[in-house]
Amino acid sequence: MGSYRNRLTKEEKALMEETNKGIRGNENIIKILHSPGNKTIDVPEKCRPGLHTPVPAGFFLDDVWTSFVCNIRHFTLQTTTKCLKDKHIYMMGDSTMRQWFEFFVKTIPTLKQMNLHVQYNAGPLMAVDVENNIDLHWRAHGFPFRTLKTAVASLHYISNEIDDLAGGPHTIIMLNLGPHFTTYPLDFFTLRVLRIRKALLALLQRAPDTTVIIKTVNTGYKDIFGSDWYSLQLNRVLRWAFQDMDVYILDVWQMTACHYSKENIHPGPIIIKNEIDVLLSFICPA
Repeated sequence: MGSYRNRLTKEEKALMEETNKGIRGNENIIKILHSPGNKTIDVPEKCRPGLHTPVPAGFFLDDVWTSFVCNIRHFTLQTTTKCLKDKHIYMMGDSTMRQWFEFFVKTIPTLKQMNLHVQYNAGPLMAVDVENNIDLHWRAHGFPFRTLKTAVASLHYISNEIDDLAGGPHTIIMLNLGPHFTTYPLDFFTLRVLRIRKALLALLQRAPDTTVIIKTVNTGYKDIFGSDWYSLQLNRVLRWAFQDMDVYILDVWQMTACHYSKENIHPGPIIIKNEIDVLLSFICPA
């Protein structure tokens, strides 16, 4: 894993830590009145590839995300299992994608994680639900990747993994790239994304009924080596590369930016649950 060189003085480092500060305002300036109507806003559009993501893309109310993009369903254990039944799910990315893997393993009691005898943070990880015919995989996105000592052979590039998949109506591919690339030039990241685009184009040509979901980068990175400003540039490249393809772009940028919980590159359980609701609404639209 190595480490970063300290490029900051003690005074500069103190400035970088000035975040997650509550801002006290005059509560009399804005007065919010109770409305007896429905707490949610109905968006009739079904979740499908190619939808525009407005700003704002939605809002949190009572810790539930309401989307302005498409009609988001809120899933229970039973509906989650039903949605994923008979699916081969391949997750490729970083630890923020691994949070989704961990959510499913904790939420679905029939989904059992296998012990593959690997370094956990780097994976690969696998869980199987024999009863509902679900197999769930998570794999790190390859170099660059900051982790503890692990087998180099386990770090596969996403484009190579996609090339090895047949695809089809029972296959779901989820991928993301982000924080591990903030210490590299943007051209380096762009080249990696374009290689993945080429692999996905070939996949969707041989198996157009494959479900592909691109997760954007989270906010919450406050460091000289990886700030939200760097992450925003990566997000723009991701959107540009996949905007004309038959894939879902799951925008978590605004979801992680506007929640009241403390900023963290790894969002808390409330945000993850809402991300999963959006994810499953793509896979099983209303």
